[in-house]
Amino acid sequence: MNTPRYLGPLHHPAFGVRIPEIFLEGIMRALKSTGTAAGLMLSYHRETAPERVINAPPGAFEITRGHTGTSIRQYISASVEAARKFKVVVEIEADHLAAVTSSAEAVKRISGARASHAGAGSLDEALSYVEEEVKEAASTGYINFFTLDSCDYIDYSAERLSDYEAISLLEQAYEDSASLLRRYTTPRRFIAEDGSFFEVRLRESEAARIALKLRRALEVLDKLYQIVRKHVDWQVGFEIAFDETPHPTRPEELLFLMEELRLKGLQPDFVAPNVGFEKRADYRGDLGELRGRVARLAAVARSYGALLSFHSGSGSSPWSGKGQGVYEVLLEATGRKLKYKISGVYYELLLSILSRQPPGSRARRLYEELYQAVIDFLRDQVRGRKELYSDTLARQLEEYEALASKGDTYPLHAEVFRHYSFVALNLRVDGRRVFRESLVELYKEDEQLRKVVDREVAELTLRLIDGLKFSGNVALLGG
Repeated sequence: MNTPRYLGPLHHPAFGVRIPEIFLEGIMRALKSTGTAAGLMLSYHRETAPERVINAPPGAFEITRGHTGTSIRQYISASVEAARKFKVVVEIEADHLAAVTSSAEAVKRISGARASHAGAGSLDEALSYVEEEVKEAASTGYINFFTLDSCDYIDYSAERLSDYEAISLLEQAYEDSASLLRRYTTPRRFIAEDGSFFEVRLRESEAARIALKLRRALEVLDKLYQIVRKHVDWQVGFEIAFDETPHPTRPEELLFLMEELRLKGLQPDFVAPNVGFEKRADYRGDLGELRGRVARLAAVARSYGALLSFHSGSGSSPWSGKGQGVYEVLLEATGRKLKYKISGVYYELLLSILSRQPPGSRARRLYEELYQAVIDFLRDQVRGRKELYSDTLARQLEEYEALASKGDTYPLHAEVFRHYSFVALNLRVDGRRVFRESLVELYKEDEQLRKVVDREVAELTLRLIDGLKFSGNVALLGG
């Protein structure tokens, strides 16, 4: 058995292992029992970071950077060790490798707040940090896949340009503007999984707006790709993250992205458009509209040899999937060829398990102390208008205070805790990540609790594997 390995454009899931000491056991059991090959990952501009950042004293970096307290080297090494122990095929992924100058701004956007996109630093500084991340991942010898993310560099102001302004600015920005316009005003026909045809044809002004909107994002993607190629000299795969945008992706936008990537020599295995999913929420839209949207995007991606990847895969709870009927729609629209990612839901599940333990027990006390520490930290952030401050956070905190005043003091369903419970893993006392350490110690020392966690992590993983028909995909791998 060859593990870890590059999987290629295989129908498979990918799991974020925020606390590998706790989550890998249950995930591996599920993969082993179903013959499923999967990706193991963490987000590089939020969840994980180089050892230098993880080991830095408190306050040296934003609390959101490497907020799991798990370094790049640690999650890779732990994942490889677990995969070999269970004889499971995995692909080690660097998720959301992004030239982001502020991880706090990225987190605020995910939590529903308005935030600037590129942050305060320079692109050169951001790329230098990316290079440090890639070098640490490459030094393990086990990195197989990179998801490149330049969503922060999409220029939405281009959408407001008049037809005249768009054409005029395009001529200034692109030396080959005439050939670019010919490329996208020529009709392109695609066939969806159900056999229906549809056509994508842009007016010149529409093509110009999309070109101006995505110009810098494409340049940054190329820079990220070149950094990976500079430090990784073995076969790896690529995915393009195109999901962290304010609106669902249109087929013509995906067509432009994929065609320009092709011209730059970048052939991704997967692309992750915005299909209308929100993080930590079930899909609430019309399933017929979702089916049509995904089918068209899948057809465009497939014409470039790529499959769709679905981000923000967690729902309103660890038991809801992404809402009733969503998995079936995705399978139908993609012809059962997709990639699906979840991460934070495992941590949410762990906190749920702790909250259900008897009052006064070690596990329940840890849950309450962790919860209170998060609330106290956020109160300080709002009072001082610090790095995580936003009007949205202030509102979420007020809503929690209203619940607490009625005696509902540590509710899992409170929006502020669902969005910001992750900071507990990076809160320090005397330099130590006390809550992260306490969670791992509790898991190791409480045998009964460990059995519950392993079982429920495995069950959550199985619900996704079964729901999206990933079981047995390892048989499709050659070699």
